[in-house]
Amino acid sequence: MPWILNEDAAIKAKLSGIQASSAAGPATVPARFTTPEPENTSMTYPVIVLTRTAVTRASDRERRGFTDFRYIQEGRPMPGPDDRWGYYGDRPIPYNIDYQVSVLTRLQAQQSELMARLARGDLLPERGGYIHIEPMGVIASLDLLGGPELSSQVDSHGKRLFSVNYVVRVFTEFSPYEVKRFEAVEKVTGKINDFDYQSDRDGAVVGSFTAPEV
Repeated sequence: MPWILNEDAAIKAKLSGIQASSAAGPATVPARFTTPEPENTSMTYPVIVLTRTAVTRASDRERRGFTDFRYIQEGRPMPGPDDRWGYYGDRPIPYNIDYQVSVLTRLQAQQSELMARLARGDLLPERGGYIHIEPMGVIASLDLLGGPELSSQVDSHGKRLFSVNYVVRVFTEFSPYEVKRFEAVEKVTGKINDFDYQSDRDGAVVGSFTAPEV
């Protein structure tokens, strides 16, 4: 998948498979994006709803120059541990991708349970958050910018709906430039000049050299 969609899939995968208690036993909480817009009639609770809210250039992390790309280049072969080639190009542009994460439940007990679960280190902790962007083969930083914020309301069917809302940021990067494959230099051929400097009658430095074969 292309950039942005990789990060969308990563945040959805990270928040999928969480379980909550119910009268029928543990229930798996689905995670879904608001695009395509979920129909109210098809919504089941509890549910985690994701919305991508911003994609911004991260100038504070930006560096210039030529570099190697050690993460997976989608659709292209990757070098093995003994290979002496790799992908190189201009440094990619760092970006921040922000998401709103909304946990919706019918029961206040589930609201509390899921808020406690999401606070753990493998999901949405206050510090040290991370996310696995599998198609790139990288572990990226995930920051909690806001939340948990609790609220409750009555929906159009007159039923109580409890929510916990978060704002999270995924650190990523994108290269708009061509990334090329380069082979390592195995051998240098040519001559090495060995200069023998002397002074002429006027004090100027002159030189002679020999040119042994390499």
